[in-house]
Amino acid sequence: MPPLDITTSDLGQFGAPAETFCLITTEQYAEPLSLLPGDGCSRVLRLTLPPGARLGEVIERSVPEGAHVLAVCPGRFLDSPAERELGGRKLAVLPAGSTPLTGEQISYFLRTAARTDADRQARVAEEFFDRVGESRRLTIVDAASGTEAEFDHELGDCVWNQQAGVMEPGDQQIFPPGKLSVTAAEITTFAPDARLLGLNGDLTLRGWPIVHRHEDPADGPDQQRLFEALTPLVANAVTLHITAGSIEGVTPQTAAAAPAAAELDKLLTDDPRYRVIWELGFGINTTTEVIPANCGPNEVYGATGGVVNLGLGVTPATRFALAFLCPRSSLLTSDGTAVLGARKAVRRGRMQRISSAGCGCH
Repeated sequence: MPPLDITTSDLGQFGAPAETFCLITTEQYAEPLSLLPGDGCSRVLRLTLPPGARLGEVIERSVPEGAHVLAVCPGRFLDSPAERELGGRKLAVLPAGSTPLTGEQISYFLRTAARTDADRQARVAEEFFDRVGESRRLTIVDAASGTEAEFDHELGDCVWNQQAGVMEPGDQQIFPPGKLSVTAAEITTFAPDARLLGLNGDLTLRGWPIVHRHEDPADGPDQQRLFEALTPLVANAVTLHITAGSIEGVTPQTAAAAPAAAELDKLLTDDPRYRVIWELGFGINTTTEVIPANCGPNEVYGATGGVVNLGLGVTPATRFALAFLCPRSSLLTSDGTAVLGARKAVRRGRMQRISSAGCGCH
């Protein structure tokens, strides 16, 4: 693989430069990455995350206050650092532990992150939250399947999250950036009784699945088996029947979708916690493409007008956490105008959301 040359100033999600840019990797990461200081950055500090060490501990102990930090640690599940550990630093984490990533895939996401326009993402996020905040109810539709689900986002305790745009000191963000979401509770803490109570109707799953696991390598074979069992969804749709944020049934839309529907139904029966629609996600990264594999960073994929995705389960509370990309779906306001997705329209708005929370799966 040829060397990958990236300049720190190419990574726009960090915003204004810091004197020190820190790259944290594991011993297993041996890809030919050359990270060069950009304008305003005087040095690049490279650290290795030792086996058994927590990311937050290494940052607090070894990274200067105010530095920018990028963590690329294949095979390691990284818990979000505590607020006191991160301090005024900015942290971006490539999710490279909960799903298997090859060196080539990591290089691809590093390159796409360097091409991502963080300022544009910030404008897209502002427009999204403004439109959502102006609308009493939202609707998720799949025109090809004719399914429709209504989401009353003012019902229950919804938490809005932003993993996109330019970071502020103390922020944590996924890498590459580009995801907005609403969860039934704080994103990193699974609450089995929490629900997106205002979500009712039918949702179509048709797109790439993602199956995250937690730290136990022994879960790897079952993770891969589950991913392969769900891959018919790439081309064959199933319908989820939702009541008050909970999946009440799964119906294949075609005969070819029946195996994936059966696998989903078995999962919901074996562990009813997966029935909770834990997260409605919205990928807005229009630079990256979908990697045709079980690949966590696929969650930021935004096509050209944004992509709806669904999240079930949160590790380690559940053995796996599942995400489903739904590129045919659209998110509409109460007047039928598209906020995001296949029928996107343009308009402005404003709404409060959390930008400092870490991603639930790294």
